[in-house]
Amino acid sequence: MKTPIHSFLENYSERNAIRCHMPGGKGRNNAFDITEIEGADNLYESEGIIRESEELASSLFDSGSTLFSCGGSTLAIQGMLGVLRQSTSKNTIIAGRYSHKSFINTAILLGFDIEWAYPSEYLSANISADEIERLIDVDTAAVFVNSIDYYGGQADIKAISEVCMRNGIPLLVDNAHGAYRVFTDNHPIKLGADMCADSAHKTLPALTGAAYLHLKDDDMRKAAKNAMAMFGSSSPSYLIMDSLDLCNPFIAEHKAETLSLIHDINVFKLWLTDMGYSVKASDSMRVTIDTAKYGYLGQDYAALLREKGVECEMCDDRYVVLLFSVIQSKTDLMRLYAIMRNIPQKDSVNVQPHIILRPKLSRLPRKAYFSPFETVKTERALGRICRNIHTACPPCVPIVMPGEIIDNGCIAELLRYGISEIEVIKS
Repeated sequence: MKTPIHSFLENYSERNAIRCHMPGGKGRNNAFDITEIEGADNLYESEGIIRESEELASSLFDSGSTLFSCGGSTLAIQGMLGVLRQSTSKNTIIAGRYSHKSFINTAILLGFDIEWAYPSEYLSANISADEIERLIDVDTAAVFVNSIDYYGGQADIKAISEVCMRNGIPLLVDNAHGAYRVFTDNHPIKLGADMCADSAHKTLPALTGAAYLHLKDDDMRKAAKNAMAMFGSSSPSYLIMDSLDLCNPFIAEHKAETLSLIHDINVFKLWLTDMGYSVKASDSMRVTIDTAKYGYLGQDYAALLREKGVECEMCDDRYVVLLFSVIQSKTDLMRLYAIMRNIPQKDSVNVQPHIILRPKLSRLPRKAYFSPFETVKTERALGRICRNIHTACPPCVPIVMPGEIIDNGCIAELLRYGISEIEVIKS
């Protein structure tokens, strides 16, 4: 498979030209670090080598069009909502409550209201299609769901897409953690999503910030490019684009190896279960362990792993999340097995379960965000109206949203995540 961006960068670096153009590094740290010189194309217009590489990616993902993002899934989500804003006068998006803050920020900037759909479990992406259908009304502009969530839970994209099609509204999916599904049959764009954001850098061999915006229909391409240009840097990184370009041949050539790795990860989960670990059901590229049942707070277990040379993706008081990539080696799994086998099981730890918060909305998120505010201690915020998004990272999912009234449950969860101050609207 061709690599048009990479080939251009190679040819330019071999010319050893005097670089009287940006960036200021002049190629000394990395010869491929350029900007939009002659022949290099432009990400937000992409009629040359970038367009060619994007079309190769589209053929691999079986999308109507695939666009590159150098601003992660955040920029892809901004692009999705930007397309939506250009195509409808309706103002309400039905969204899973545990959506990433990039979605909420973009909705605020574009003036969308949000109708929350709640799962049955904290931080879960598993929103039922029936709940989505119940919430749809004449002002519904779109449905937005995230799948996969940080613990590895998933939404039934096919069922939700059928609800959206019956009601004539688009389905937007934050699939940031699931770009590897290009190798499987359950990528959201194949299951009926109209637009989908993938973070290539999370599970594919791409640089941080590399992502895709997939469109079901190519006729949305121009609007999506315009929206991404509005939000994204006017100097996108060619190093990131190069890594996306190189992902194309990797995807084309490594399906069998990736499916074999997925099998190995599933076997690894079974090994852990046999050792006495409680492994939470999750997607194919992560292992989520309920360490409290094994006798450790999640933070303490993650610290033990760190001492033994293992850095986890996320931990909280109950869970440790191990995230893998399509280039992970079986040797890594074997080393992990040896390390985790030698961590002794202890009596279970009593950890208070997270509760699903449903704070009341006092004013619309956009109006709240742009209101005069003050910062107060979290424990003194009872009854105040939240002004900003407050979340731990990861998972970057807000505990309380702009415009919501802060109740005792919100305060307890904020303090649990170490958030000691919060911005509230001035009385």
